[in-house]
Amino acid sequence: MNTIETAEMPRRKKVSHETILVVDDDPEIRESLSELLYHRGYSVLQAENGRRALDVLKTVPPRTPCIVVLDLAMPVLDGLQFLQYRAEDPRLRHIPVVVVSGNPRPTHPLEGIEAYLQKPLEPEMLLEIIRKTCDERRSSDEELAIKSL
Repeated sequence: MNTIETAEMPRRKKVSHETILVVDDDPEIRESLSELLYHRGYSVLQAENGRRALDVLKTVPPRTPCIVVLDLAMPVLDGLQFLQYRAEDPRLRHIPVVVVSGNPRPTHPLEGIEAYLQKPLEPEMLLEIIRKTCDERRSSDEELAIKSL
């Protein structure tokens, strides 16, 4: 198995209490990404296709993932179909998505994604997008909690 590594691995940072959903049909890539994120202090959920990812998202609230890392080319329900279902569901459409794909970026725009990254992946780029996205979400959630007091 080819593990995606960064300079800081294998130590685990303090727990961030953020959850990330990794969706990829390739078990080695899914495990490798999950291990990378775990070592950075994230809780990780996994799904092998878009259908399973939707099922996971509908069963995990209130600890909804702060971001979904999504492959596009998958059986059962591919990444593009997942994005369409997500956009149509008011409970899921707010969850940010970063696409990680071996395919070139589609010529038509993908609605509702934070970023499109090509495989082979630069782990630090993915981690930076995740940090930024999850930190912004946590900050806005904290602001809402303070305003409601």
